[in-house]
Amino acid sequence: MIKRVILLSTVLCAGLLTSANALAHGASAVAGEWLPVIDKANAQNVSVISQIQSSPLGNEILVQFTGKGKLEVLGDNGEPFIRITPSGVYANWDHPMWYKVQTAGPRPLPEWVTDNKVESKWSQVSKNNYYGWYDKRLEKADEHVETWNVAIALNGKRSDISGYFKSLAPPAKRTLVTVDNASSPIADLSAMVIPGAERAIRVSYEGDHHMVVLDEHQSPMFRFSPHGVEANTHSKGWKALGRAPAKANKQWVKLSSQAAYTWPDNRLEKRSEDGWKIPVFCHQDKKMKYIRGGWVEVASLH
Repeated sequence: MIKRVILLSTVLCAGLLTSANALAHGASAVAGEWLPVIDKANAQNVSVISQIQSSPLGNEILVQFTGKGKLEVLGDNGEPFIRITPSGVYANWDHPMWYKVQTAGPRPLPEWVTDNKVESKWSQVSKNNYYGWYDKRLEKADEHVETWNVAIALNGKRSDISGYFKSLAPPAKRTLVTVDNASSPIADLSAMVIPGAERAIRVSYEGDHHMVVLDEHQSPMFRFSPHGVEANTHSKGWKALGRAPAKANKQWVKLSSQAAYTWPDNRLEKRSEDGWKIPVFCHQDKKMKYIRGGWVEVASLH
């Protein structure tokens, strides 16, 4: 046992040094920089909340399981190496993938996991119902592969967390998403677009009455008031965001005590001659109005 612990410490140190050198050259095996993005439209279970955090170290996937039973993350061989439950997170210390995902770069493996025989040696590594790890499947290894996939099992039923690779190379055209605050649909409302790999909109409201933002399915998604912002957990738009709480005993759940909130919205990306618009309903005048905007080309690269 002592020999095993010493060997594990040696492996961890060697892995950190190796990964530091590898990361200096980037995490992708193909030319260019690529960002793994979760395809929220294909989310298969509302009890699975996932997101990706990208940094100079690499791409880390964070998964939370709010359901009953267990969520297992499957390795390349189809065998589970991480198990997330309501009571905590467990790892199979005899699975090679458990050691591969501890650092962003390549690393040597302990000798006891290189025999191609995976035994069931589970141990608790966290008391939370969520966990994050560096998964090599989030790296673009082939220029012809546009999507990525992390296999999971929910109480034994096979499922997936999947997405696509987004290029971070400068586009041929740079487009700025604009907001037409001059024709704000409701008094005391202001909106701004937050640029980034996934554009988001921030809405602030200073009115005395309730204001409701509708999702793409024309259902109430957010409710603004002088007391803050609430989310409709039954809304398809809210579920597609993949944010907590994914489900709750109450339909409306408070998100913030401030009447301001930021969220990514697909409607900012849908190009049309009339521009983009997000419907809002204000109880003060009981009318449906819109937050509107458009797109402006600010630069072209040749």
